Amino acid sequence: MDTILLSLCSALSCFIIISIFFQFMNERYQRNFKSQYLYIVIKVALIIFFTTINMLSNAILNLLSWIIMVGVCAFFLYFEDSGKPIRRILECEALVLCLSVCESLGVILIQWILQIIHINVVDEVMLHCLEVAFSKIILIFLYYIAFSRLMRKKNIPPSKTQYSVYTIVFVYSFINMLLIAESFMEGKTSYLWAVNMGCIVLADLYLLYFIKMANEKSFYENEVKILEQQASLQYEYYLTQTEKYNATIQILHDVNKHIKAIEELYLSNQGKMATEYTKKINDTLKPLIPVRYTGNPILDILLTDKYAIMKEKDIVFSVKIDNVDLKYIESIDVTTIFGNLLDNSIEAAEKVNGSRIILIKISSYHQMISVTIENSSNCVKWKNGMPVSDKGKDRGIGILNVRRSIEKYDGDIKFKWEDNKFIVQLFLNI
Repeated sequence: MDTILLSLCSALSCFIIISIFFQFMNERYQRNFKSQYLYIVIKVALIIFFTTINMLSNAILNLLSWIIMVGVCAFFLYFEDSGKPIRRILECEALVLCLSVCESLGVILIQWILQIIHINVVDEVMLHCLEVAFSKIILIFLYYIAFSRLMRKKNIPPSKTQYSVYTIVFVYSFINMLLIAESFMEGKTSYLWAVNMGCIVLADLYLLYFIKMANEKSFYENEVKILEQQASLQYEYYLTQTEKYNATIQILHDVNKHIKAIEELYLSNQGKMATEYTKKINDTLKPLIPVRYTGNPILDILLTDKYAIMKEKDIVFSVKIDNVDLKYIESIDVTTIFGNLLDNSIEAAEKVNGSRIILIKISSYHQMISVTIENSSNCVKWKNGMPVSDKGKDRGIGILNVRRSIEKYDGDIKFKWEDNKFIVQLFLNI
């Protein structure tokens, strides 16, 4: 029975390492073969192979087997766009080395803990099972908390909830291990407790994996929302331009009629009526002609649009712009950054009962462009240093969009509220 238990421990150890190893390669590289079953068969074969090698208790043979098989799998089963197999192999070898170090640390740690709390496990088989299970728990948590983040090509920041669940699961597993260790005192043997340890390890592996996948799913859903919001903003902007274009075409289509009507008024000595007629045409055309604020045509059109909206809402709009070149900012980033921030400013200023003011200042600051947007505002709610919107389910998406665009220019954004004014300051590298 002891031999069977030791074999199961060895198989569990190999299963955990191989599962993590293939998970790492699946996230970092691309598969050479499409068949999912092929990779499952290879995993099973590797688990059987390494379990057999481990049972021989030959450290050198075990080490060489891992080095060779890891290199073979990395070379033949996966590829990456850069086409550098040596780097890929070295990365995989480094991962397995790190996992081995974590295992050793786990064994040392459980021995030290048992000594501190005076739990003496006499039975060598039970002690070995305990060391394997505890070291694998340490390995699993270190991989998901540290290694998987450091070695991934795209770093997805873990949420606070994810860290909280990780902590709870680890504490629960640790306490269970100590309770099981206490049951092994004085030479007691319990194969059911040993199997229970294996179940705890497997549960931790899959639970942490599913928590990680849930966090990534949430991250990508948020990314999609951001992209959809950007696309919506662009669509609304171009829709506005289309309406303006149609209005301009309509005026141009009737320009001959307007000119003839003005001429007839002057010929009839009705100069006053001709002047009023001209003024009406001018008032119609004025909103369609963008004011040259910055030299960036997209931003000038956007500011002209927002000014028209502010005028309707009795908001005083001021623009102070130094001699800066904003042509390097992509059109989608212009509409995302200034569109979102000005929409938020208009929304906040509209709720103010007294004076409604929005001010934009754009200037150069060393090798950066400094943009400050101030608006009249009622008291602002804050959470983690960020203003909290009351837009409901999708609140905060606009600011995430803005941050995403600013990061493309290695920039930064800050928010503050003082003297009944909400102030946004951002920097963009030239």
